[in-house]
Amino acid sequence: MSETAAVILAVDDELPDLENVARVLSESGYKVVTARAGQEALQAHAQQGRIDLLVTDIAMSPMNGRELAHALLERQNDLRVIFVSGYVGEQALRDDNSFPGASFLRKPFAAEDLQRMVRAALNGHMRRSAGGQGIPN
Repeated sequence: MSETAAVILAVDDELPDLENVARVLSESGYKVVTARAGQEALQAHAQQGRIDLLVTDIAMSPMNGRELAHALLERQNDLRVIFVSGYVGEQALRDDNSFPGASFLRKPFAAEDLQRMVRAALNGHMRRSAGGQGIPN
């Protein structure tokens, strides 16, 4: 599969953030499916059939990003995940062994950081935080 053929599900309950992620990834050549809530994301995944990468905000309600990732991983166990948040730090993900291959990107972030992290996730590299620091699994 070529990188530009990748399907990315972007989920954020903040519309400006969701639109920004979708724009950056679309301009980078990815097919982007968007959702503003966990249930909407589950429906989008069911309609799409398969996605290559989930980029989700952590702090959403009523289903947060972790719960969404768990639900999608039950459907598709090879799903790659990038969590984004302005509230929850990467240490929380480091302490949570539920997502050993996940990456974390702190809001606000530069388009280049998102692009770099998406490429790394799709290519199966180790988890990375924005700024290029490896996160131990």
